[in-house]
Amino acid sequence: MNPAKKVFVACLLLGASSVAMALECDVNGVKGTISADGQSIETRTPISLKDQARTYGGYQRAADFLERNRADIATNPHYSRAVKSQVSDDLTKNVSDLKCWAALCQQDSSNAACKF
Repeated sequence: MNPAKKVFVACLLLGASSVAMALECDVNGVKGTISADGQSIETRTPISLKDQARTYGGYQRAADFLERNRADIATNPHYSRAVKSQVSDDLTKNVSDLKCWAALCQQDSSNAACKF
């Protein structure tokens, strides 16, 4: 393979790995509403993780905020075990995807998802 083809293939592979990484980061998360008595989840709706990042000043800050929220709910005796479990599952997934986007944006800040 000539050197020009090697460079092209290397660039193609690097571009594909960025796309693959982006595909592993979900763009939507889940937001829920807990009943007043803390015993059930009343609604669960999709949310844009980019909007969350915009609200909290970046993907990592949004992840940190949601992680604190998850921990607060997990330790609050007002909430039922089922509510704690569902909130933990939802927020753990949201946090993971927000951290994924934070890593992607740190690697490639030119990605459109990294522009607020």
